Amino acid sequence: MFPSTQRGNNERVIEFSSRPHHLQQKSSEDLILDAGQAHYHASLDIINFSDKKLPSIRTNKLLCESTASDKINHYRNSDNKDYKKKNEKLIHREIERQRRQEMATLHASLRSLLPLEFIKGKRSMSDHMNEAKNYIKHLQERIKELSAKRDELKKLTRNNSSNPEETHECEKYTYSGFFSVHEINNNVGVGIEVSSSFGEETLFPLSKLLKLILDEGLGVVNCVTSQINGRLIHSVQCEVTNSSDDRADLPALRRKIVDLVPSFKCSD
Repeated sequence: MFPSTQRGNNERVIEFSSRPHHLQQKSSEDLILDAGQAHYHASLDIINFSDKKLPSIRTNKLLCESTASDKINHYRNSDNKDYKKKNEKLIHREIERQRRQEMATLHASLRSLLPLEFIKGKRSMSDHMNEAKNYIKHLQERIKELSAKRDELKKLTRNNSSNPEETHECEKYTYSGFFSVHEINNNVGVGIEVSSSFGEETLFPLSKLLKLILDEGLGVVNCVTSQINGRLIHSVQCEVTNSSDDRADLPALRRKIVDLVPSFKCSD
């Protein structure tokens, strides 16, 4: 059939198409095919888009999991470092406490060995160590002095032993021993050495000597008795405790010792 159009004055015009009828039907089918292909391509685009999107989602998920794991490891490492640091501080504090305790014990032991005149008015540890050094030097000097006096007494004993009977008579009727009084510790103390034999008649009354020393305003710092070649050697160290001059009157002390024990001679 051919399409027709109606015009005015009841005229009908028949239009002839340049395209055949089967071509027109084909065009409709092509339109349907084109629509189907378009839908197919759109579906492919959606699938391709989804395939492209999935790896990025997985990658983001892996990155998130990796970041969380890194944070956990970081916190664990931080906790380990803090624990090690605190542990090191505790160990260092304990070592320091033990060191100070040992130093305090050694200082107390050193202070107990020093005479009172060396540490009087001095409280610091450094002062006590300096005074310990001075005390060692003082002891070395005293050892030299006492060694010299010991040699002198030995020589005197050997000279007297050449004639035992004469020596015995001399000691019986004249002197039973000897004593020495001298200054020590830079003239702030007094040293007394007494040499006597073992006999009851010639034994030196040490208790009376100590009482005399206290009566003279002196304090006894040290008293040592030793035996050398059958004789007793008394060594007494004193300090001035009740004197405005801070020095003892040595000549007066010698006279009082002679008055106390007339059988002993002063060797000074």
